Amino acid sequence: MAGGTLALGVAGPAAAEGPATGVAKAVEGSSVALKLDGKQRTTSALALRIDGKLVPAFCIDYHTSVKLNGKYEEGTWDESQVKDLGRVQWVLTHGYPNAESTALLAAAGVTAPTKIEKKRLDTLLYFGTQTAVWHFSDGIELGDWEQGLLAPKQYEVVKGVRDYLVAHATDQPEPRAELSVDPASATATVGGKAGPFTVKGPAGDITVAATGGAAVDAEGRPVTTTTNGGQFWLAAEGAGTVTVTLTAQDSVSFGRVFLFTGGKAQKLILGGSTGATVTARAAADFTAAPSPSVSPSTPAPSATPSPATPSATPSDSSSPSAPASPAPSTSPASNGGGLPLTGSPIATAATAGVLLLAAGAVAVLMVRRRKVRFTA
Repeated sequence: MAGGTLALGVAGPAAAEGPATGVAKAVEGSSVALKLDGKQRTTSALALRIDGKLVPAFCIDYHTSVKLNGKYEEGTWDESQVKDLGRVQWVLTHGYPNAESTALLAAAGVTAPTKIEKKRLDTLLYFGTQTAVWHFSDGIELGDWEQGLLAPKQYEVVKGVRDYLVAHATDQPEPRAELSVDPASATATVGGKAGPFTVKGPAGDITVAATGGAAVDAEGRPVTTTTNGGQFWLAAEGAGTVTVTLTAQDSVSFGRVFLFTGGKAQKLILGGSTGATVTARAAADFTAAPSPSVSPSTPAPSATPSPATPSATPSDSSSPSAPASPAPSTSPASNGGGLPLTGSPIATAATAGVLLLAAGAVAVLMVRRRKVRFTA
C-alpha cells in the first residue's frame, strides 16, 4: 500500500497559480429593455476579459453599479456574501452559454423568432439566464411584456427561459479553482469496491481515467466523466494497484465569483470557463480475497462407522446391561493404578494350616512305630 501511495507522485489538489483576474466589459450590441422590479430598465450583457479572452459574466448585485474597465479578482462565494448561489450555479449550468441553444429553447417551451441572427438569439438567452440569476441573488422579478420593451416574440424567449430555469433550480456545490480527490488512496479486496472517492473542482465535465482496473458508480456501472461534488469507486479483477487520473479542462470555471479590487462595485459571477487544464490523482490497493477454511475444532463427519463402535444386538431385558467400559477403581488396594484385587488372603492361610496338621500327624505316627519297635 505504501508503494502504491508513493507511486501517485503529487496526488494533492492541482490548481492554477494564484487567483485569476479579469477586466469588466460591456458586450457590444447586447442592449435590451426589460421590466425589472416593476420598472422598465435598459441594460447590456457583461463579460470579463481574462488572459485576452472575453468570458460571459453575470451580475449578482443588482443594486450596485458595475465598474466597467475595472480590475476584478477571483474570490469565493463566502467572500461575495451573495445569497442563494447554490441555485444560481444550477441556473448557470443549464442556462446560457453552457446549455446548447436548441435544447434550452425546447426545455423552456419557446421558439426562436424567425430570421433572428445568432448573436441576437444569444443575447435573448443570456438575459433569460441573467433574470433567473437576479431572482435568486437579489429577489428581482421579470415583469410581463408591455409597450416600450423588447419585441413581443423576443421578450417571450427571455421570459420563457427565465421561468424554466427558476422553476427547476436546485442547490449545487461551489466550483473550485483546484481539482482534488478525497481520499487520495484506499484499499479493498478483489471482488469488492474501493471508495467512494469524492471529486471537488471546477464546474463542467471532469474526465475520469483508470489504469489497472475500472472506475464505477455505486451500482458498478463504468464511470468516465463526473462533475464537481461527484463520486466514484474503483474496482479490480486481480490483486494489485488501480490508479485514476482526473482532468478538468478549465480551472477558472463558470460559477466562480469575481470581486472588484478597488472598492465597492457590482459583484460578478462567471458564466463561461477558461484557464489552464488541471489534474488530480488517486489510487486503491486490492488484495486477494482469503480462501475459505474448515475450523480444526469441528471434525469432518465420517462416512463409515468407527470399528470401535459396537453394533447394537438384541439383549435379554431381564439381565442388566453392562457399562461400555469399566469405571476406574477408587479402592486403595488398586495397586497403584493396576487391576483391582478381587479375592481374599484367608483361603491361602487355611490351606497352609491343613498341610501343617497333616505333616504333624504323620510325624506322630512314625515316632510311635519306632517306640514299639525298640520296646520289643
